[in-house]
Amino acid sequence: MNRNRILVAALLVAVGIVPLFGGAAAESVMTLVGIYAIITVGLNLLIGYAGKISFGHTAFVALGAYASGILTVRYGWSPVAAMLGGAAGTGLVAFLIGMPVLRVRGHYLAMITLALGMVTFAVCTRWTEVTGGLTGISGVPDFRIFGYVFDTKTKMYYLIWCVTIVAFLLSFRIVDSRFGRALRALGAHEPAAGALGVAVARCRVQIFVLSAVYAAIAGSLYTHYLNYANATFFDLNMTTQLMAILVVGGIGTLWGPMIGSILLVSVSQNLGGYGDYSVLIFGILYTGALLFLPQGLVGEVSRLFRSRSLPSLLQLESAGEKHLPSSGTNGNL
Repeated sequence: MNRNRILVAALLVAVGIVPLFGGAAAESVMTLVGIYAIITVGLNLLIGYAGKISFGHTAFVALGAYASGILTVRYGWSPVAAMLGGAAGTGLVAFLIGMPVLRVRGHYLAMITLALGMVTFAVCTRWTEVTGGLTGISGVPDFRIFGYVFDTKTKMYYLIWCVTIVAFLLSFRIVDSRFGRALRALGAHEPAAGALGVAVARCRVQIFVLSAVYAAIAGSLYTHYLNYANATFFDLNMTTQLMAILVVGGIGTLWGPMIGSILLVSVSQNLGGYGDYSVLIFGILYTGALLFLPQGLVGEVSRLFRSRSLPSLLQLESAGEKHLPSSGTNGNL
């Protein structure tokens, strides 16, 4: 716990000084890191702890983004109300989809969720009357809270990272809660978890809805950051990046989504002339991590620390045994 507090404090300091010393380019990259971190933190709870794969969370990002765009531009909602309404609506959609879909397991679930993302992308690009089609929705207003307007990119940067940190710390509480223990049991062995009294169907739907709400909030914030909503942001490329972030960072680790987002988003934004090959590059990273870093960077580092601390613990136990009285002696001083 103390180690996590130190790391969170270091993250806060790093995030705080980026706009001061990093310049506009670094600020833009770190803003995108925050958006991806929100999505992958929620996705990690679903995949890493509950053991339910999803390749379709870009659908929920798009729902949150378009909800904010449509409600603010066409119906005059405030940005906060639009974001909350979009998150609630996305949660409802996730609930209705999750009830039947999460009964499926393995690669069947992966294919269904992938189809969900592709269908959503197709609807967003072709339903021009509602989404604006490929043109998208422009003129999305600046985010506003209690009269304070986030009318610069730097202000939005700090807002996005405030939400990111809150979502990140919330994941800590969830994992350490009774619900989190139920999720780990569910991910380890679903039938055994059910036999031990875990409400399997309810837990898997709850975490699916929560991860969808995380994605919707990220989509809403990104729309207000750009003042624009467009489906091309939420295509197969984003799905590939999300999965690569989780695998490289470490699925089922608290810090994996954050570390993976920082590393891979930074890489994606600095590809230069190789940007057209981003899907290929992230696919290679995804495959390489699965082969050579099966626990991800965070998981492998944690394993390394555990392996180093184990010999010292064994030495302490051995030293303690030497000072214990033998069975044939009187233990009195």
